[in-house]
Amino acid sequence: MSKRLSLGGLIFCVAVSVVMLVLAPVPGGRHYEYAVLMAVALTAIVGLYQASPRAFFGKRALVSILACGIILGLVNFVVLKPDSEIVRTYGTVFEALENGRNPYTSGTIYHEIEGLGPAYGNFNYPPVEILPYYLVYRIAGGWNITVLTAAMIVIQALPVLVLFLMFPRLPPLHLLAFAPMLLVGEIKTSAAMTLLATALILWVIKKDREAPHPVHGAVIAVLFGLGLMTKFLILPLMAAYYAHQFDRKDLRSLAGIAVDVGIAIGTAVLVMAPFGVVNVLRNTLVFNVVLEDRAVLTTFYPNVLSGPLTWAGLGGVYPIMAGALLLAAVLAAPRMSLFTAMLTSACVFMVVASTPEPQFLPAILLLVVAAKGMAVEGLDPAPAARSEPALDAIGERRGAPVV
Repeated sequence: MSKRLSLGGLIFCVAVSVVMLVLAPVPGGRHYEYAVLMAVALTAIVGLYQASPRAFFGKRALVSILACGIILGLVNFVVLKPDSEIVRTYGTVFEALENGRNPYTSGTIYHEIEGLGPAYGNFNYPPVEILPYYLVYRIAGGWNITVLTAAMIVIQALPVLVLFLMFPRLPPLHLLAFAPMLLVGEIKTSAAMTLLATALILWVIKKDREAPHPVHGAVIAVLFGLGLMTKFLILPLMAAYYAHQFDRKDLRSLAGIAVDVGIAIGTAVLVMAPFGVVNVLRNTLVFNVVLEDRAVLTTFYPNVLSGPLTWAGLGGVYPIMAGALLLAAVLAAPRMSLFTAMLTSACVFMVVASTPEPQFLPAILLLVVAAKGMAVEGLDPAPAARSEPALDAIGERRGAPVV
């Protein structure tokens, strides 16, 4: 029943996004197709998650995923623009830094409202989204679309490497099928650090499943803290992870959760401190949930929730409804397996985010691959896999041929 409910909910999201695409009812709204594509992709990813490991790592699924990754990568390269907003945004961030100004208060950071032209304000990505690109800028001695794209591909190659290191017992060709999607599935926006943070978190979770140790919990907390300072997908993943640890029969579990969450938040605060914690939060978290403020600097791409609410004149209610829906998904985490809880929270986040965020789809796919890989190894058997012996699911028992 829960499988049908989750897929049904996503299909409903597809329907809502299609209605918005056809009617285009939001003044100033652009690219309604983003929400449609995102909802369809989430439906496909959840469908893959619900498949058995044998089907997930079967030839048809792997060939389809490989083909989609290659095609999407080629499309991404074709549509790259030398003067795209992200290139100019980072360029002005680097100028602010080199002039000794805080990009979260300078008011000089480039933004672009489609159809209206440039607007200048403060930087609206968390601080970890600055450092790697600033280092590349200094090393390259300049900044353009080529430097940015190369930097993102190099960073996104690291999660691919992590995936292979996570699952040395899986056939390399099975994992290779996911490489194009992770490597070049998103190169138009800077989601590379979020993908890397997700990969590292999943890697340590797997290590803890293999050989539990107290240090793993602290490492995961630090990685979550750093991940919070990339982009916002890490927030629902972290919330679901710690909510899943709560045991109503043992309230002492709250103490351990509180310590780990404190480490994560402390790590994030240390990263924000050089720029001012309030400055960063005001220009990132608050900026993205208050639709009126967001519309001053950026183009509004209506999402599944924000689009209908704006259409109905209820934009002011949006932060409350978005927060309530995401909270409901997080609170349901203890009744699910860990990866089901994290995937559920991630999907709800994608639907309730102020604008569609297809940039996070590779990270969500990575989560699903990790879940299926662990199910194959018997570390976290998902419901669809419990009837299959661990490595039997991909035909590795006693030299059996790989499907």
